[in-house]
Amino acid sequence: MLRQIILEGRLVEYELIKKRVKNINLRINPDGSVKVSCPYRTSVEAVESFMRAESAFIFKSLAKVNYRIDNAARPSSYEDGEQVKVYGEMCTLHVSPGFPFKGVRYIYPDIYINSDSPEKTERLYDKWKKGMLKSKVEEMLEYYVPMFEKKGVKSPAAVSYRTMSSRWGVCSPSTGKVTFNYNLFEAPEELIAYVVVHELAHFLEANHSDRFWKHVGDVMPDYKARRKLLRDY
Repeated sequence: MLRQIILEGRLVEYELIKKRVKNINLRINPDGSVKVSCPYRTSVEAVESFMRAESAFIFKSLAKVNYRIDNAARPSSYEDGEQVKVYGEMCTLHVSPGFPFKGVRYIYPDIYINSDSPEKTERLYDKWKKGMLKSKVEEMLEYYVPMFEKKGVKSPAAVSYRTMSSRWGVCSPSTGKVTFNYNLFEAPEELIAYVVVHELAHFLEANHSDRFWKHVGDVMPDYKARRKLLRDY
């Protein structure tokens, strides 16, 4: 069950799982999601009291996740010769106002940008990056949605994108909406596919129970290896 708590003035979403354990256990997943397990008879009040006592650990762990995600190989100076990642592959920016075309051209492993300033380069690159990721995710949704339709899942009612510091994707089963992190653009395609499948599976199970992972595994048998690799991005 997904719940929310205010810790030190910040809203934190966490997943609460009651099962046969002796103590309350807290874990910060590689994607920044917070998971708490506790004995069946433990009250929510007791869980949240425990979380308040562990707030320093929670925020320290989330900060590590944010640092890892924010420091992936993406542009910082937007200058000629800068190294960036495109779908997990290292590429080089080539910036010049003299290129005989407008905007951005991508010829692996080179990205050519017609620009005369870092500010313009950033605008052009950002627009190109977002368009590339949207096209890739749409392509993967076309491939994977039919597999979930066999399980009774409808195509997402809405697909959105935004830059997130600690989540690769978010699914809202109640609204039928899925949201993807623009920074997935730096991850290999097989890891983007994993995030797509992960979020679609949440339409069947809103938590990360064994049933949830069974649905993921039915569609993507090697999901464990992909999930492990995603920790490096």
